[in-house]
Amino acid sequence: MNSNPFYLSWNKGWSFIFFLEGGTAKINAKGFGVSITSNIKNGESPIESADRLIFKEQRRRKSLNNAWLRSINGLEILK
Repeated sequence: MNSNPFYLSWNKGWSFIFFLEGGTAKINAKGFGVSITSNIKNGESPIESADRLIFKEQRRRKSLNNAWLRSINGLEILK
């Protein structure tokens, strides 16, 4: 792991590494057992790209949780 990740205090539990790969700026977010890598879009600041990645992951986790809750409630109705 890189010894110099950029930590954002507004999203504790996540660490971010900004790097160049093949001339393209990228961001790698690690936290809560997940590692996400994405390109930094044109005109986007590093803070905005980090926020975009975390927001996308939070939406995905909330969707999975809601699907699980619906499946549990469906099983209770069948009993």
